[in-house]
Amino acid sequence: MIKTTYLLILLLCYASLPAFAGTDGAIIRLSDRQAVTFPQMIAGLQGAEVVFVGETHDDKRHHDTQLGIIRTLQMNVIPQAIGLEMFQSDSQKQLDDWVEGNMSEQRFVEIYRKNWSYDWSLYRDIFIYARDNRIPLIALNIPKAIILKVARQGYASLTPAELKHIPPGVSCDLNNPQTDFLRKTFQEVFKHEANGRLFGNFCEAQAVRNSGMAQRITTGLKQNPGRTMVVLAGTWHAVKHGVPDSLEGIGNHSYMVVIQEITELGRENATAALADYLIER
Repeated sequence: MIKTTYLLILLLCYASLPAFAGTDGAIIRLSDRQAVTFPQMIAGLQGAEVVFVGETHDDKRHHDTQLGIIRTLQMNVIPQAIGLEMFQSDSQKQLDDWVEGNMSEQRFVEIYRKNWSYDWSLYRDIFIYARDNRIPLIALNIPKAIILKVARQGYASLTPAELKHIPPGVSCDLNNPQTDFLRKTFQEVFKHEANGRLFGNFCEAQAVRNSGMAQRITTGLKQNPGRTMVVLAGTWHAVKHGVPDSLEGIGNHSYMVVIQEITELGRENATAALADYLIER
Protein backbone atom coordinates (compact mmCIF):
# COMPACT_ATOMS: atom_id res chain seq x y z
CA MET A 1 0.00 0.00 0.00
CA ILE A 2 2.85 2.42 0.82
CA LYS A 3 4.48 1.67 -2.54
CA THR A 4 1.17 2.21 -4.31
CA THR A 5 0.61 5.55 -2.58
CA TYR A 6 4.11 6.69 -3.49
CA LEU A 7 3.51 5.81 -7.13
CA LEU A 8 0.22 7.68 -7.04
CA ILE A 9 1.93 10.84 -5.87
CA LEU A 10 4.64 10.50 -8.52
CA LEU A 11 1.92 10.19 -11.13
CA LEU A 12 0.21 13.30 -9.81
CA CYS A 13 3.45 15.21 -10.33
CA TYR A 14 3.84 14.08 -13.95
CA ALA A 15 1.54 16.32 -15.93
CA SER A 16 2.56 14.78 -19.25
CA LEU A 17 5.13 12.55 -20.87
CA PRO A 18 8.30 14.12 -22.31
CA ALA A 19 7.55 14.21 -26.01
CA PHE A 20 8.15 17.75 -27.17
CA ALA A 21 10.77 18.09 -29.92
CA GLY A 22 11.13 21.86 -30.30
CA THR A 23 9.61 25.28 -29.62
CA ASP A 24 9.83 26.74 -33.11
CA GLY A 25 6.81 24.97 -34.59
CA ALA A 26 3.51 26.40 -35.77
CA ILE A 27 1.16 28.11 -33.34
CA ILE A 28 -2.49 27.16 -33.84
CA ARG A 29 -5.29 29.40 -32.59
CA LEU A 30 -7.78 26.73 -31.62
CA SER A 31 -10.91 28.86 -31.86
CA ASP A 32 -10.66 28.88 -35.66
CA ARG A 33 -7.80 26.38 -36.28
CA GLN A 34 -5.72 29.12 -37.93
CA ALA A 35 -1.93 29.35 -37.77
CA VAL A 36 -0.76 32.56 -36.09
CA THR A 37 2.56 34.20 -35.36
CA PHE A 38 4.06 34.50 -31.89
CA PRO A 39 3.26 38.26 -31.75
CA GLN A 40 -0.32 37.52 -32.80
CA MET A 41 -0.63 34.99 -29.98
CA ILE A 42 0.76 37.51 -27.48
CA ALA A 43 -1.77 40.08 -28.69
CA GLY A 44 -4.51 37.52 -28.13
CA LEU A 45 -3.34 36.85 -24.59
CA GLN A 46 -3.31 40.50 -23.56
CA GLY A 47 -6.29 41.50 -21.48
CA ALA A 48 -6.65 38.15 -19.72
CA GLU A 49 -6.24 38.26 -15.95
CA VAL A 50 -4.60 34.81 -15.99
CA VAL A 51 -2.52 33.17 -18.73
CA PHE A 52 -1.90 29.46 -18.25
CA VAL A 53 1.16 28.11 -20.07
CA GLY A 54 1.33 24.32 -19.90
CA GLU A 55 4.56 22.39 -19.72
CA THR A 56 6.22 19.01 -19.64
CA HIS A 57 8.28 19.46 -16.49
CA ASP A 58 11.57 18.01 -17.74
CA ASP A 59 11.57 19.64 -21.20
CA LYS A 60 13.81 22.72 -21.22
CA ARG A 61 12.29 23.92 -24.48
CA HIS A 62 8.91 24.22 -22.83
CA HIS A 63 10.43 26.48 -20.20
CA ASP A 64 12.19 28.53 -22.87
CA THR A 65 8.79 29.16 -24.45
CA GLN A 66 7.31 30.12 -21.08
CA LEU A 67 10.11 32.61 -20.55
CA GLY A 68 9.60 33.95 -24.06
CA ILE A 69 5.96 34.68 -23.27
CA ILE A 70 6.88 36.33 -19.95
CA ARG A 71 9.59 38.47 -21.56
CA THR A 72 7.35 39.58 -24.42
CA LEU A 73 4.54 40.59 -22.08
CA GLN A 74 7.11 42.50 -20.05
CA MET A 75 8.36 44.30 -23.17
CA ASN A 76 4.73 45.16 -23.97
CA VAL A 77 4.53 46.83 -20.55
CA ILE A 78 2.09 44.26 -19.16
CA PRO A 79 2.60 44.12 -15.36
CA GLN A 80 2.90 40.48 -14.34
CA ALA A 81 3.03 38.00 -11.53
CA ILE A 82 4.13 34.41 -12.12
CA GLY A 83 2.17 31.55 -10.56
CA LEU A 84 4.19 28.41 -9.87
CA GLU A 85 2.94 24.85 -9.54
CA MET A 86 6.52 24.07 -8.47
CA PHE A 87 6.26 25.74 -5.05
CA GLN A 88 4.06 24.98 -2.07
CA SER A 89 2.17 27.82 -0.44
CA ASP A 90 4.20 27.60 2.78
CA SER A 91 7.29 28.69 0.78
CA GLN A 92 5.76 32.02 -0.25
CA LYS A 93 8.01 34.04 2.08
CA GLN A 94 11.12 32.55 0.47
CA LEU A 95 9.82 33.44 -3.01
CA ASP A 96 9.25 37.02 -1.83
CA ASP A 97 12.78 37.18 -0.44
CA TRP A 98 14.21 35.96 -3.75
CA VAL A 99 12.32 38.53 -5.82
CA GLU A 100 13.37 41.30 -3.43
CA GLY A 101 17.02 40.30 -3.82
CA ASN A 102 17.36 39.21 -0.21
CA MET A 103 18.44 35.63 -0.90
CA SER A 104 21.48 34.15 -2.63
CA GLU A 105 21.02 31.79 -5.55
CA GLN A 106 22.64 28.99 -3.56
CA ARG A 107 20.10 29.38 -0.76
CA PHE A 108 17.20 29.70 -3.20
CA VAL A 109 18.21 26.49 -4.96
CA GLU A 110 17.95 24.73 -1.58
CA ILE A 111 14.39 26.01 -1.17
CA TYR A 112 13.58 25.05 -4.76
CA ARG A 113 14.79 21.49 -4.22
CA LYS A 114 12.63 21.10 -1.13
CA ASN A 115 9.62 21.94 -3.28
CA TRP A 116 10.37 20.37 -6.67
CA SER A 117 12.31 17.33 -7.84
CA TYR A 118 13.22 18.50 -11.36
CA ASP A 119 16.67 19.89 -12.10
CA TRP A 120 17.18 23.54 -11.20
CA SER A 121 18.75 24.28 -14.60
CA LEU A 122 15.41 23.66 -16.31
CA TYR A 123 13.83 26.65 -14.56
CA ARG A 124 16.81 28.82 -13.64
CA ASP A 125 16.40 31.38 -16.43
CA ILE A 126 12.79 32.02 -15.43
CA PHE A 127 13.65 32.59 -11.77
CA ILE A 128 16.61 34.84 -12.59
CA TYR A 129 14.48 36.91 -14.96
CA ALA A 130 11.73 37.27 -12.34
CA ARG A 131 14.24 38.41 -9.71
CA ASP A 132 16.03 40.85 -12.03
CA ASN A 133 12.72 42.41 -13.12
CA ARG A 134 11.03 42.28 -9.69
CA ILE A 135 8.15 40.14 -10.98
CA PRO A 136 6.20 38.67 -8.02
CA LEU A 137 6.35 34.87 -7.78
CA ILE A 138 3.29 33.14 -6.33
CA ALA A 139 3.48 29.64 -4.81
CA LEU A 140 0.40 27.79 -6.04
CA ASN A 141 0.67 24.25 -4.72
CA ILE A 142 -0.80 23.23 -1.40
CA PRO A 143 1.44 21.40 1.12
CA LYS A 144 2.53 17.93 0.03
CA ALA A 145 1.36 16.39 3.28
CA ILE A 146 -2.24 17.22 2.39
CA ILE A 147 -1.94 15.65 -1.07
CA LEU A 148 -0.38 12.52 0.43
CA LYS A 149 -3.16 12.24 3.00
CA VAL A 150 -5.91 12.57 0.40
CA ALA A 151 -4.21 10.02 -1.89
CA ARG A 152 -4.05 7.55 1.00
CA GLN A 153 -7.27 8.22 2.90
CA GLY A 154 -9.48 10.42 0.72
CA TYR A 155 -10.73 14.01 0.95
CA ALA A 156 -13.04 13.19 3.88
CA SER A 157 -10.00 12.48 6.08
CA LEU A 158 -8.82 16.11 6.09
CA THR A 159 -9.02 18.05 9.34
CA PRO A 160 -10.53 21.56 9.62
CA ALA A 161 -7.00 23.01 9.75
CA GLU A 162 -6.01 21.18 6.55
CA LEU A 163 -9.21 22.22 4.80
CA LYS A 164 -8.22 25.87 5.20
CA HIS A 165 -5.70 25.38 2.38
CA ILE A 166 -8.36 24.51 -0.23
CA PRO A 167 -11.86 25.62 -1.26
CA PRO A 168 -14.80 23.69 0.24
CA GLY A 169 -16.61 20.89 -1.51
CA VAL A 170 -13.81 19.36 -3.59
CA SER A 171 -14.94 16.18 -5.34
CA CYS A 172 -14.01 13.86 -8.19
CA ASP A 173 -16.55 14.69 -10.91
CA LEU A 174 -17.10 11.49 -12.87
CA ASN A 175 -18.43 13.47 -15.84
CA ASN A 176 -15.39 15.74 -16.04
CA PRO A 177 -13.04 15.20 -19.02
CA GLN A 178 -10.11 15.43 -16.62
CA THR A 179 -11.56 12.55 -14.61
CA ASP A 180 -11.75 10.46 -17.78
CA PHE A 181 -8.07 11.22 -18.48
CA LEU A 182 -7.09 10.35 -14.89
CA ARG A 183 -9.02 7.08 -15.00
CA LYS A 184 -7.26 6.02 -18.21
CA THR A 185 -3.85 6.96 -16.81
CA PHE A 186 -4.58 5.24 -13.51
CA GLN A 187 -5.67 2.02 -15.17
CA GLU A 188 -2.61 1.94 -17.42
CA VAL A 189 -0.17 2.41 -14.54
CA PHE A 190 -1.91 0.36 -11.85
CA LYS A 191 -3.27 -2.59 -13.83
CA HIS A 192 -2.72 -5.06 -11.00
CA GLU A 193 -3.52 -2.83 -8.02
CA ALA A 194 -6.31 -0.60 -9.28
CA ASN A 195 -9.62 -0.56 -7.45
CA GLY A 196 -12.42 1.93 -6.98
CA ARG A 197 -11.27 3.25 -3.61
CA LEU A 198 -7.69 3.81 -4.75
CA PHE A 199 -8.83 5.59 -7.89
CA GLY A 200 -11.28 7.72 -5.92
CA ASN A 201 -8.50 8.87 -3.60
CA PHE A 202 -6.18 9.50 -6.54
CA CYS A 203 -8.83 11.51 -8.37
CA GLU A 204 -9.69 13.50 -5.24
CA ALA A 205 -6.01 14.29 -4.68
CA GLN A 206 -5.78 15.71 -8.21
CA ALA A 207 -8.97 17.73 -7.66
CA VAL A 208 -7.54 19.06 -4.40
CA ARG A 209 -4.39 20.22 -6.21
CA ASN A 210 -6.40 21.95 -8.95
CA SER A 211 -8.76 23.67 -6.51
CA GLY A 212 -5.92 24.65 -4.19
CA MET A 213 -3.97 26.21 -7.06
CA ALA A 214 -7.08 28.07 -8.24
CA GLN A 215 -7.57 29.52 -4.78
CA ARG A 216 -3.93 30.60 -4.62
CA ILE A 217 -4.26 32.28 -8.03
CA THR A 218 -7.22 34.28 -6.76
CA THR A 219 -5.33 35.27 -3.62
CA GLY A 220 -2.26 36.23 -5.65
CA LEU A 221 -4.32 38.46 -7.95
CA LYS A 222 -5.85 40.25 -4.97
CA GLN A 223 -2.42 40.81 -3.46
CA ASN A 224 -1.02 42.07 -6.79
CA PRO A 225 -3.80 44.21 -8.28
CA GLY A 226 -3.46 45.28 -11.87
CA ARG A 227 -1.10 42.42 -12.77
CA THR A 228 -1.66 39.56 -15.21
CA MET A 229 -0.69 36.24 -13.67
CA VAL A 230 1.23 33.87 -15.94
CA VAL A 231 0.70 30.39 -14.50
CA LEU A 232 3.36 27.75 -15.14
CA ALA A 233 1.92 24.28 -14.62
CA GLY A 234 1.86 20.81 -16.11
CA THR A 235 -0.29 20.41 -19.21
CA TRP A 236 -3.08 18.46 -17.51
CA HIS A 237 -3.38 21.12 -14.82
CA ALA A 238 -3.27 23.96 -17.37
CA VAL A 239 -5.97 22.71 -19.77
CA LYS A 240 -9.37 24.30 -19.33
CA HIS A 241 -10.92 21.38 -17.48
CA GLY A 242 -8.06 21.47 -14.95
CA VAL A 243 -7.17 24.48 -12.80
CA PRO A 244 -9.05 26.98 -15.04
CA ASP A 245 -12.30 25.09 -14.41
CA SER A 246 -11.70 25.35 -10.67
CA LEU A 247 -10.83 29.03 -11.07
CA GLU A 248 -14.22 29.73 -12.63
CA GLY A 249 -15.90 28.46 -9.49
CA ILE A 250 -13.78 30.57 -7.15
CA GLY A 251 -12.89 33.95 -8.60
CA ASN A 252 -14.45 34.06 -12.06
CA HIS A 253 -11.28 35.63 -13.48
CA SER A 254 -10.76 35.86 -17.23
CA TYR A 255 -8.09 33.51 -18.54
CA MET A 256 -6.37 32.17 -21.65
CA VAL A 257 -4.63 28.81 -22.03
CA VAL A 258 -1.52 28.00 -24.06
CA ILE A 259 -0.45 24.38 -24.36
CA GLN A 260 2.60 22.85 -26.01
CA GLU A 261 2.27 19.69 -28.06
CA ILE A 262 2.76 16.38 -26.26
CA THR A 263 2.23 12.78 -27.33
CA GLU A 264 -1.36 12.72 -26.07
CA LEU A 265 -2.33 16.17 -27.26
CA GLY A 266 -1.67 17.72 -30.68
CA ARG A 267 -3.37 19.24 -33.71
CA GLU A 268 -5.58 16.21 -34.29
CA ASN A 269 -7.26 16.28 -30.87
CA ALA A 270 -6.57 19.67 -29.24
CA THR A 271 -9.71 21.80 -29.30
CA ALA A 272 -10.89 25.15 -28.02
CA ALA A 273 -12.54 23.26 -25.17
CA LEU A 274 -9.03 22.43 -23.91
CA ALA A 275 -6.97 25.52 -24.74
CA ASP A 276 -6.82 28.74 -26.74
CA TYR A 277 -3.44 28.17 -28.44
CA LEU A 278 -1.43 25.08 -29.31
CA ILE A 279 2.30 25.36 -29.96
CA GLU A 280 3.30 22.48 -32.20
CA ARG A 281 6.62 20.68 -32.38
